[in-house]
Amino acid sequence: MHQTNRLRLIAGCVVIAGAVASATPGAAAGLEPIASTQWGGFYVGAQLGGAWSASDWRFSNFNYFNTLGPKLVGTEFDHDASGVIGGGQIGFNYQLGAWVVGIEGSAAGADLRDSIQSPFFPGFDTYTTNVSWLTTVTGRFGFTQGRMLAYAKGGWAGADIRLNLYEANTAIRAISTQWSDGWTVGGGLEYALGPRLSLAGEYAYVGLDTGGWPLACSGCGSGVGHGRPVVDGEIAIQSVTARLNYRFGG
Repeated sequence: MHQTNRLRLIAGCVVIAGAVASATPGAAAGLEPIASTQWGGFYVGAQLGGAWSASDWRFSNFNYFNTLGPKLVGTEFDHDASGVIGGGQIGFNYQLGAWVVGIEGSAAGADLRDSIQSPFFPGFDTYTTNVSWLTTVTGRFGFTQGRMLAYAKGGWAGADIRLNLYEANTAIRAISTQWSDGWTVGGGLEYALGPRLSLAGEYAYVGLDTGGWPLACSGCGSGVGHGRPVVDGEIAIQSVTARLNYRFGG
């Protein structure tokens, strides 16, 4: 299901990007004329948009939150969240004719939070996942024509992940925050508003893996029907952002 949603979103981004590309020349008719856009050199910018996350979790042990006495009740649960994402980026481009290659680092804050009733003990336990911070370091490769730069990107990604398991009737809580590493791919269209400023629309997909993560739980105890949870997780984050960059030139 996650893969189907991903393909739909990518297709939607392609359609939107095509519409932007066809509409931009007319909308920009009154902007400052530039003979030839130069993308080389350092740039800094800001970004704002929407993000969606899908977190698939699996208990890798028998613990307080998935057992009833000696019986294993279940192992898997998931969260789906959406929200606003915003931050900034800094990078460097090298231009060779119509081709542009570069490197970029970005950092963005988000509030991708979702809470569900436990699928094993509904009405008693609540599970919550929160992604609050996302960073990337990527390589970029693009082709420019006129004022427009079309590019693809890929590289490393990392995010701050919090998992919170809570039992209401006993107030027992298992909670931990961990930095998770992974990868990212994406692409976008960037339009030069003038010699220095440019506006871009970008789609990015981030995949993160968390394995053997023990959650802190002082009340989980030990023995049959107890124990602190250990989880494995796969987190997918998609985002569509608008970006405004200032280029310092070559």
